[in-house]
Amino acid sequence: LVQHDLPVKVVLFNNSSLGMVELEMLVAGLPSYGTTNKNPDFAAIARAAGAYGVRVEKPKQLQSALKDAFRYKGPALVDVVTDPNALSIPPKISADMVTGFALSASKIVLDGGVGRMLQMARSNLRNVPRP
Repeated sequence: LVQHDLPVKVVLFNNSSLGMVELEMLVAGLPSYGTTNKNPDFAAIARAAGAYGVRVEKPKQLQSALKDAFRYKGPALVDVVTDPNALSIPPKISADMVTGFALSASKIVLDGGVGRMLQMARSNLRNVPRP
């Protein structure tokens, strides 16, 4: 992108995990394993390559970061750090998926992961639409 000065804008949702892979494991009744990453600062990498790069770690920073990136004439990347506990919800949820998730959650709790499941619940309850 930089070499050809293409004005492409990339918004990266950085949850430091393989969210859909983790969800597939959970709905299959398996505790997640190997799905968390120690991601770099992708905005710094973009800047090192000659593009515009900005990292967003707080929601109130997002609007100005997007405006600045879209105003930039060349390629730009906005690295948006998101909650790693927020579930990636599939478009359709089956009874088997719910059963598998419950089985997986039970295994995690029985293995001493009560805190992890509570954190996941807190993260996701914040996003439930309210009337």
